[in-house]
Amino acid sequence: MIKSALIVSRKDQASVNMLNILLKNYNFHPSSESRDKKTYYKYKNIELIVLNEEMIYCNYLEKICKSERIIFLSKHQSKSGKPTLTAHFLGNPSNEAPYGGEKMQIAPTCPNLLKNYIINLEKQKNDLVNYEISLEATHHGPTNISKPCLFIEIGSQIKQWKDDNAANIVVNTIMESIENENDGNKIGFGLGGPHYSKKFTELLLKSEYSIAGYISRHYIKYFNQELLFQILNKCEQTVEYVIIDKKGLGKEKKRIINLLKENELEIITI
Repeated sequence: MIKSALIVSRKDQASVNMLNILLKNYNFHPSSESRDKKTYYKYKNIELIVLNEEMIYCNYLEKICKSERIIFLSKHQSKSGKPTLTAHFLGNPSNEAPYGGEKMQIAPTCPNLLKNYIINLEKQKNDLVNYEISLEATHHGPTNISKPCLFIEIGSQIKQWKDDNAANIVVNTIMESIENENDGNKIGFGLGGPHYSKKFTELLLKSEYSIAGYISRHYIKYFNQELLFQILNKCEQTVEYVIIDKKGLGKEKKRIINLLKENELEIITI
């Protein structure tokens, strides 16, 4: 089992709810170690770190986290307000960084953990009344991290942030996914399509592919060799494929296809 850190924040209602369930359901012990006045717990090979600030702006995790992976447990917020359980990797694939992190920077990824989590969560669908399960495109910070990171979210309004049933299922699912991770999947990354992608979600559920995140059509114009280099070199596994939403590249299609061919990546269209 890869040594992992779970990050929660006292400023996030969904995060606090998941923290309480972790402490109730699992034998986390307070750590005697004190680093930067944060609260630390330990269970098997898993660290639990409680922050006092918002997670997306936490740029010092390298200093306080000793694990090989970082998993954030967070609320999800959207204009639609739909009950949704999401997961995504971190990064700002554009020249803007409004929600933490650096511009044009992608954080390291763990594709197999993401796939395992989504598959395991889907198995609990009957107990998740009215919730949608969806991947989100790579977005927001923190990005200046050398360890693979994953955001796990419950949303999209206060009712869902305080939903004990959803929090129980999410917590138990990510713990199971950490402790019993499957590998051996084909590793790719995605390009195109909407921010919430049914195609990429279904890809994880129904195919042999794992993905190192995806860049939505909203930021395709920024995709270049620099971002591609980061995606390929900041992944736990070797990325050999790029999976393209055939309706999601628009006028950038020719430029992007040429860039991918120059880097000898196999292109899969969905």
